[in-house]
Amino acid sequence: MLRIYSLSLLYSLSISSTLATKLQLPFKHKASPFDDDFASLTNWTLEQWHVPGLSIAVVDGDDIWAEGYGFASLPHTKATPETLWFAGSLTKSFTSAAMALLISSRNYTDLHWGTPISNLIREDFVLDDEWATAHISIEDALTHRSGMPRHDMSYGGAYDDDGHRGTPRDVVRSLRYLPLTAEPRTAFRYSNIMYVVVGHAIETLTGQWLGDFMRERLWEPLGMKATYLSRSDSLKTPNDLAVGYVWQEDGYYRPTPLPDIDAMTGAASLVTSVADYAKWLKAFLSHSAPLSINDYKELKTPRTLLVKQPQASPFSGYATYALGWEVDFYHGYQVFCHTGNIEAYGCRVTFVPELHWGAVTCANNPVASSYAGTELIQYLFDNKIRLAKEEKFDWFHYHKQRWLKNIEDYNGAREKYYPRLLDKRPLSLELERYIGTYFNPGYRNMTIYYKDGQLHIDRACSWSIHMDLEHVTGDYFMAYTDSTTVPDSIFQRAIAAEFVIGSDGVARKFGLAAEATMGTEGRIWFERV
Repeated sequence: MLRIYSLSLLYSLSISSTLATKLQLPFKHKASPFDDDFASLTNWTLEQWHVPGLSIAVVDGDDIWAEGYGFASLPHTKATPETLWFAGSLTKSFTSAAMALLISSRNYTDLHWGTPISNLIREDFVLDDEWATAHISIEDALTHRSGMPRHDMSYGGAYDDDGHRGTPRDVVRSLRYLPLTAEPRTAFRYSNIMYVVVGHAIETLTGQWLGDFMRERLWEPLGMKATYLSRSDSLKTPNDLAVGYVWQEDGYYRPTPLPDIDAMTGAASLVTSVADYAKWLKAFLSHSAPLSINDYKELKTPRTLLVKQPQASPFSGYATYALGWEVDFYHGYQVFCHTGNIEAYGCRVTFVPELHWGAVTCANNPVASSYAGTELIQYLFDNKIRLAKEEKFDWFHYHKQRWLKNIEDYNGAREKYYPRLLDKRPLSLELERYIGTYFNPGYRNMTIYYKDGQLHIDRACSWSIHMDLEHVTGDYFMAYTDSTTVPDSIFQRAIAAEFVIGSDGVARKFGLAAEATMGTEGRIWFERV
């Protein structure tokens, strides 16, 4: 257990190896929120969701508490407050804050939240719509209202035949080939790519790698010495880097490779500890340097309407998105939160300005980590506001229902894409004649191969994906996708696929429903190379 006082002395402690997962600094006032009841709940939650380990930190006024439960890596390395975790989209608040520093510095001519991005990186930033290219602003990008959706299968991996690994600039330059799925400023379209765009713009303006800029201007002033923006930097530190795991039906955990995050600088490349991240939360709660009070105001101002909360959710009214933060209301309190999922890692952060209170969790199992983190944070939040037992929401049941709904959607995808299917028509060609490499300039190569009587695709990008193509009728298929490194993760999907046969009897085009917001009829089209 770690307790940090903003004004207290830090004691040098000698700890035996058997107790190395806990630190406790002297305290005088508040009791730790991590009592025996919380420990029991945490252990039960991790067991239910098959999460090997979790670290958590709570900020309460001037105090920071942090603790680790379970294992950062099996079988012996325990999770601690100092364990490093891949934090996914918790990166986004730092990218927004970095841009806030540039805007408030007044060192750049005509730089403000409404500045069109094309004014900053004109050669690189081109969309498939001329008006959008000229008008999409920094604010539009950071609040997910640019009209550009996820297109998560499009980026990372090798960008040419020489094996050149994708960079943020490569990701930005691919946007000209990716379709928008909403008119700019009319709808919420969550987009990792647009945060990569802003990160690249910051690098262009400053002449610095984004990780160096964040370290010098944000992390070092806050004393955050265990936060990084690249996998390679995090591997150079003495801190233990948590290993991601997938729970298997045979009752064993399978370790997964470390995520390839270099192309996602600005969106999802953060590596941090909860002890370090708590300092970031404390800065937001106290409005302390290096950001100004106006910077914090800008970062926390709601700007984009999301959707009305489902009836099952305890959050009231409409959710909105600020600059790197989702904004909700819970029992009358304005709540800022975000989830950070990346392959086999998941984080959750929540803070409540009115209470000067916040919490962050990080864990090492796909999807379930953020569920577990949310449940534990909400338990502590309910205790903080002394919510009556009958008013408390059953978060575990809520997440279980969402999990089951995802399974139901996966199993029912064939009917969704092909609702009027009557008779199964035969293929136009022998199955082996569909194999080959197909190309889309935004998504690059998609190579289809034949094995064991079925067509398959292995796609190496930031998220390495395997697809099994199952014949439906004629030249129409279902593509059952999953991560090659983290099976049963956020990339397990069932989507439509189809081929177009040329007049010469050759499969000339391959279409894939790779982007959900394009609808059931929308396809990303690849042409045979």
